[in-house]
Amino acid sequence: MLRSALLATVSVVILATGSTASAQTSPASANGTTLGEIVVTANRREQKLQDVGISVAAISGVQLRDKGLSSSTDLLQLTPGIYASGSLAGQSQQFTIRGVTQSDFNDAIEAPVAVYVDDIYMTAPQGQTMALFDVARVEILKGPQGTLFGRNATGGLVNTLVVEPELHRYGGYLDANYGRFNEAKVEGAVNLPLGENAAVRLSGYYGHIDNYWKNRYPAGVAPGSALNFGPAGPSPCCQDEGGNSTYAGRLQIKWEPTDRLRIRLTGQAAEQDLSTAPYTVAGTIGTFDAQGRLIQSDRVSPTETRLGIGPDGGNYTNFGVIPFAGIGSPSGQRVPGATWFGYVPLDPDHVELSSDYALRRLNVAQGAMGAIHLDYDLGGAQLTSITGYQRFKKQFLMDGDGSPNNLFLFGTKADTRAVSQEVRLSGKSADLRWQAGVYYLDIDAHTTQGLLGPKGSLYSMLFGLAATGVDGVDVLRLKTQSGSLFGQVEYDFAPKWTIILGGRLIREHQDYTFSSFAALNTDDYAVDDQVALFPLAPPYANKRTKTLWAGKAQLEYRPQEHLLIYAGVNRSVKGGSYNAPAPDGSPPLSPSQMAYGPETLINYEGGFKYGTSRFSVNGSAFYYDYRDYQAFLFENASGFVQNVNSKVYGLEGEIGAQLTDDLRMTLAGSYTHAEIKNFEVAPGVERTVRPTYAPRVQVNADLTYVAPTEIYGGRVTFDAQANYASGFYHNLRNFNSDWFSGRTLLNLNANWSQGPTGLRLGVYAENLLDKRYGVIGFDSTALFGGNIESFGKPRTFGGRIGYTF
Repeated sequence: MLRSALLATVSVVILATGSTASAQTSPASANGTTLGEIVVTANRREQKLQDVGISVAAISGVQLRDKGLSSSTDLLQLTPGIYASGSLAGQSQQFTIRGVTQSDFNDAIEAPVAVYVDDIYMTAPQGQTMALFDVARVEILKGPQGTLFGRNATGGLVNTLVVEPELHRYGGYLDANYGRFNEAKVEGAVNLPLGENAAVRLSGYYGHIDNYWKNRYPAGVAPGSALNFGPAGPSPCCQDEGGNSTYAGRLQIKWEPTDRLRIRLTGQAAEQDLSTAPYTVAGTIGTFDAQGRLIQSDRVSPTETRLGIGPDGGNYTNFGVIPFAGIGSPSGQRVPGATWFGYVPLDPDHVELSSDYALRRLNVAQGAMGAIHLDYDLGGAQLTSITGYQRFKKQFLMDGDGSPNNLFLFGTKADTRAVSQEVRLSGKSADLRWQAGVYYLDIDAHTTQGLLGPKGSLYSMLFGLAATGVDGVDVLRLKTQSGSLFGQVEYDFAPKWTIILGGRLIREHQDYTFSSFAALNTDDYAVDDQVALFPLAPPYANKRTKTLWAGKAQLEYRPQEHLLIYAGVNRSVKGGSYNAPAPDGSPPLSPSQMAYGPETLINYEGGFKYGTSRFSVNGSAFYYDYRDYQAFLFENASGFVQNVNSKVYGLEGEIGAQLTDDLRMTLAGSYTHAEIKNFEVAPGVERTVRPTYAPRVQVNADLTYVAPTEIYGGRVTFDAQANYASGFYHNLRNFNSDWFSGRTLLNLNANWSQGPTGLRLGVYAENLLDKRYGVIGFDSTALFGGNIESFGKPRTFGGRIGYTF
């Protein structure tokens, strides 16, 4: 019924607020009565949102502030068709748009949804920590955007535009939030003129939340089950998890020496300090066919004692780990409802877990960026140059089995550096707008990742090193140099008609080295790779150069004022990359499997936009011919990417209306049907599957009421927001245990504001219904008889205060 209703609805949207040009702008017009004229830069030039023939969502800095959003992936609650995948229980996340995602957790790879901060492409997912503070606007472009944007925008683009320094104006703001779990957020900025033609802007952000997942170690362990497989495990042990602290700052200097020249220098840095990743466990059981192939997995019932289900429905014990499964339980059987090793998982509804490897403050990510933005008016054309440098470092560790049993860990550390240079030239006449440019990107990514065996772990025991521990690591380095030429023209060839043609030619070179070995464990709370003991897989090295291209052809028709109809074809590409399977006992990949090729997405899309000052309705339909999709399949404790073909189609709709002078409503919905045919879920077993982290149905609704009269000299606004996403799979095999059910989130906000300047007060409640919903999962049925899973944040509530001057 819901699907039929969505397919029949043409809808949105999103922006019912006033000007989005500055983070200090009032969230509504003076009397809160009209829909605003939203300006976006989706075509690399300023245009009204309703005049852009792209499916775009634009969220102002004011909206982010008033809704209390400070994480990039919080944006998925504001617009349908966008979701998030990731790893490390959400401590590392990336976007999914219209079913296009890449859930590989290798830090050297790049995602198919490009993230830009202040016109700089973020090469590492952790770079998003520098995004959502002192923001002017966030633009989410759905569908391929490979023509005008420099890198890997196969699935779409998330572009964060910061508030720039303002000449001749002294001002700033300070906002502070405090809520449940001692969650605190402080954000502020100050703008200082420097003479007549220069200004500086300094902005910063601090966020903290306590560890709200309570660790009940060793709760859930059946009597007699082994906690360690040798000497006692790592110490300290078993602290609460889920907390983090984030520090970020940005400095900008703008100088306009002449009327034609503008130079802006930026520098920003951020650090995240987090607990070990807060994973919980769900017991699972696999079904095996007569050839011993795992063809299905299910969540276990409280009475289940089989280790696996054989082809005759009986207990299946014909796999290598079974000799260890008998520890603490009858040989060849499991404790009822437990994992193979005797852990009966705690109920996540109580926000409790039981883990032997858990520290409140262990994982850390650091990032720094610098850029030079130059704009010069040549008279008949505009020259833009953006030079960027970025570096990101991280070390994250987690309990790989998420249980009190000391089985194994997963750890990763990465050091990524990148330099980019873009030069654009643009111009226009009465009927013609054009852009052309060059783009260069140089990435050097060093990554060490793998399965780690601290003292007393099962993993270290298998190597005969339980007394000291051992780290099984992959050490890899991927250097990428990519250069491209691009251009786009928009020509009004007849009254009311516009044609858009664009293209990008890309030359990409990659240099990859890989080694896998057992390393001496010197620190149970670090990824050790300094002293190699013995190899675990053959080394691999490869160099290659590819020529790729992207293109766009679109027709736009404006039959009357306020109405745009568009249809077009957009081709985008993402370069190939390399696998780095963790040493989990699986057979090594062949050299032909280590490298995977580029992916190509051809989007056939049409839509319309209609908007006035009090009403807007937008709709679009799309069909993706997705060739050589880089599909990540997780098995045991690792996975690999392979190229497969996929088909995606769907509808999106949005409605926005000023129902009365005081009441504003927005409603948006999306339906995305994505599938991969003849996908090999087991050797020789093929099925039609759905891509991961791709809900088919999403609905967003927002109702905002602005009190008609001032209260104590300020305006009061009430906002209710509901977000629904249907269920999805977290593993490409689409086994039953890989399914997360849909969820509905409800958020409430009430704010009092004196206006664009002055005092602000507010209260909020997020996830009001306290839903416990799955976010990220990994199927380890064949490794320890369970899945590790993470869940969204529980209900939070609190207050905020701010002042703008």
